[in-house]
Amino acid sequence: MTTSSSTFVSRRRRLYERLNDGFLAVVPSSSVKSSSADASHPHVPSKNLFYLTGITQPRSWLLAWKTPRGEVKERLLIDRYDEHYAKWVGTQLSPEEATELSGVEDVAFNENVPAQLDRLLVKKQLGSVWLDFPLDGVSGLTGARNGLAGRLASAYPHLELRRLSEEIFRLRMVKEPGELEQIRKAIELTRKGFERALSKLGPGMMEYEFEAEMRYRWLLAGERQVAFHPIVAGGGRASCLHYVDNDNVLEEGQLLLLDFGAQYGLYNADISRTVPVSGKYTPRQRELVSMVIAIQARAIELLRPGILHSQWNEEVNEAWGEMLTGSGIIDSPDHLDQVYYHRIGHHIGLDTHDESLAHVELEPGMVLTVEPGLYLADEGMGIRIEDDVLIGEEGNTVLSEDFPRTPDQIEALMARDG
Repeated sequence: MTTSSSTFVSRRRRLYERLNDGFLAVVPSSSVKSSSADASHPHVPSKNLFYLTGITQPRSWLLAWKTPRGEVKERLLIDRYDEHYAKWVGTQLSPEEATELSGVEDVAFNENVPAQLDRLLVKKQLGSVWLDFPLDGVSGLTGARNGLAGRLASAYPHLELRRLSEEIFRLRMVKEPGELEQIRKAIELTRKGFERALSKLGPGMMEYEFEAEMRYRWLLAGERQVAFHPIVAGGGRASCLHYVDNDNVLEEGQLLLLDFGAQYGLYNADISRTVPVSGKYTPRQRELVSMVIAIQARAIELLRPGILHSQWNEEVNEAWGEMLTGSGIIDSPDHLDQVYYHRIGHHIGLDTHDESLAHVELEPGMVLTVEPGLYLADEGMGIRIEDDVLIGEEGNTVLSEDFPRTPDQIEALMARDG
């Protein structure tokens, strides 16, 4: 699905309405990061720039300013065409193509961007600068965007410097119909990879083999990037929340915890399933997996408009603690963190852990994962069930509803494929 330029124009218009008069808004580029020698890490586009313009090309900038009289102007900065670059790496967007994609009429080249910023700030009599930059903190490494924030604050101490990122995040939190379609396609692709790999599963398989079978199906669909590095954790390794080595053999009688997601058009899926390596759950495994599915259903009921994410998490923890205490797995709800030690979910979209604002109440159109877990190291197992859920006015929609989840569904699928 190709997003129309009118969608990007509408998003930018809504963003500008949230800003004061007399502003300069700057969405810096993402750049290619060197790894070693003459090699580079795969380029990761700026998701905020993509959301506002559809541009994924490195070294592209969006500048927008609103004069004290209320007139809004925009400019997109891109690479000048380079014949040498085209021969060695690939073609670049022309100004005309950039305009067609983004809806920004004024397209210039990204030569001496600081000087272009200076001209705008000096000549346009602007009173504030809104810059898109991450919060790396005092302990973090200062990247290019943070460095630019410091330089702007030092060069223009009389201007108000504001963080634009949070205003963009506020828009990104509520998904448009086109975005939901992309997420659904990512989920469907994720399901196809899962079912392919599940058909190969059995004792003696390596965790990385299962991962490869999933990725193979995604690559066939043309999606070279995954939402995140898959977790393929057999047995007790599933008690490690972010186990990603995926280099151990899967054994008879073990459970296999999977946390994985395909990407489609830069939008992500995030699914977790816990399946029996041998094709059949033991009675104990079935009991525990069914309990996690039950608390997930309750968590989906508790997910609703008008509350904060933190309140939802607290309500689920209370319900889960009572359920596990009643089953004798823990002695008291106060001991929940002994067997469950993460939050119930997160926003998902252009990022797997999509940008969000903790002080903003949940509302219809937001998409969150719902992922309760149960980790019993003494029994050599970890269980997590995760689905992607759209909040509605009068009820939620599980976007991954067709994804096999229950013990009966998993066993039937493995029996058929076997």
